[in-house]
Amino acid sequence: MYPTASLTISELFFGPYLLNIPLFQRPYSWGREQAEQLLDDLMEAAGVCSGGEADQTYFLGAVVLMDAPGAETSKLNPKMTPREFGVIDGQQRLVTLMTLLAVLRDLETDTRRPVGKRVHNMLIAQLGTRFFRTERFRMHLSTRERAVFEDHILLPGSSVQPTYLAAPSLPEATLLEVRDRFKAVLSEMTNTARRTLADFIADSCYIVVIVGNDIDRSHQMFVVLNERGKKLQRNDILKSDILARMSTSDAKWAVGMWDDMSLALGEGFEPFFGHLRTIYGHGRLQIVSGVRQVIRDSGGSEAFFKDVFLPLAKAYVLVRSNGEDVLPHSMQRTLIYLNRLPEADWAPAAIVALKDWKYDPHRAAFLLDEIERLAMLTRLLCAGSGKRVRRFAELIKVMRSGVPIDASHPVLQMSRDEVRGVAFHLKDFHKRNPKVCKLLLMRLGDELAGEMDVVDPDLYTIEHVLPQRPAASSPWRQKFASSEERAQLVESLGNLVLITQQENDRARNASWEDKKQIYAKASSRVPLLAITRDVLGETEWCKEQIEARELRLIELIDKLWRIDLLGQRPGVRPPPLKPVDVEEPTEPLRHLA
Repeated sequence: MYPTASLTISELFFGPYLLNIPLFQRPYSWGREQAEQLLDDLMEAAGVCSGGEADQTYFLGAVVLMDAPGAETSKLNPKMTPREFGVIDGQQRLVTLMTLLAVLRDLETDTRRPVGKRVHNMLIAQLGTRFFRTERFRMHLSTRERAVFEDHILLPGSSVQPTYLAAPSLPEATLLEVRDRFKAVLSEMTNTARRTLADFIADSCYIVVIVGNDIDRSHQMFVVLNERGKKLQRNDILKSDILARMSTSDAKWAVGMWDDMSLALGEGFEPFFGHLRTIYGHGRLQIVSGVRQVIRDSGGSEAFFKDVFLPLAKAYVLVRSNGEDVLPHSMQRTLIYLNRLPEADWAPAAIVALKDWKYDPHRAAFLLDEIERLAMLTRLLCAGSGKRVRRFAELIKVMRSGVPIDASHPVLQMSRDEVRGVAFHLKDFHKRNPKVCKLLLMRLGDELAGEMDVVDPDLYTIEHVLPQRPAASSPWRQKFASSEERAQLVESLGNLVLITQQENDRARNASWEDKKQIYAKASSRVPLLAITRDVLGETEWCKEQIEARELRLIELIDKLWRIDLLGQRPGVRPPPLKPVDVEEPTEPLRHLA
């Protein structure tokens, strides 16, 4: 009824399959983080980033294709007559893979190697006979981004060239952002590593292809895979595994505890098992396989449940709840900062830090602070998720070993290159990562104020005091006549404050005096933050004020996270850092709307 085959990427992209995205499909919507995660996973599986042995195969999921109406395809094989198939499910993965392959093709500099030609034949189908040959792109998108996909990604040489579009749509901008991120990561690799990755994707990555031959049946398959029915979740599989091997009395008790943890963690229960697998060093295994290995290593289901599952699940409840009403206030504050961050690569380390916090609260507080430090610094470094996960995996090994650990331990150090990287990225960090830049400003504001305002980050937006695009007749243009200098100062950390979107709209290109009045009129519902209050005492806003404030904020980062960024600036040295004792405030955290 539904012809199915397991195909390598080269078989799918080199065979008789000419792929079209139907009109009813949504535009390309994978973001940079999803695409980067796919690249990290592929690099890890291919062994090109860790130096380890490559996986024999890598499964990329299933795609649903629609054959030509009325076609009676009973079996998929490479000798079928080339024809068009509609992509009903799997568009995002296929478009992302093609973008990745296009960048690998265009970065090839060794003309003696066949990588470029091989990938070219995967992305551009050869049709017709030997005497009358035509070409078409392997995939046709149906929406506005088709031209961008073909002209700036699939076309040979185009993916590594700068692209200037007057007013790109969100899908177009997303495609180009993913392409440029792939280019940035892959250009740092050697030709050999890129060839290894390209060959691994082509020959070792598999996709299950399911084909329907009419739109109704194909769409039904899409609905079943994506919407209808309750999928058997990982925790259901693991629960069955564990309870089946326990005695009746223990199983009854375990069911109650399992359900309690499921209720306490809510949506976090499913991700918890991924964190558990990572804690025990099985991050490369699929989650169920990884947890099963932990069960075996623990000595069986009963020991796993009592000694591993329960303590770690309870610790994760503390992590997700910010330790409210349980942990000392200093630790609650650190968890609030961590939980604001996009992606939870830090969570496994935090779980380990809190597992036995009652027995040594000072060690737990120190470890949480160091986890927050590494989480922020690796984001300021613009490290990908794979690098962050590996960094925390090293820390987890040390934490689980039980050896003494303090601020001088090698696992907590930033290399000189990493410090230089952070210093470089901070020059225009808002452009690189607006969300984390906002969280950085909030964090620095709390340090300026000496207390934490527990507010919703979504209430605030980043405002450039020196406007990004002042009018040609604006006094800002006269004060900052050099366009090059103005561009540099606009993105400076010293030029950024946090205000509401409504205030931002009013302040955008206003004069300095008008901006100050807008900033100062904060409402009781959305209070004025210290990072913005910091600029209100300035009588003017010139280059000197921006640079001086930038130095103050960078010095604050140096003291807060034990890094020497000012030392990267010729002739500028920070004062010596003083050790910070872990304190337990007696007053509760101040919550604001």
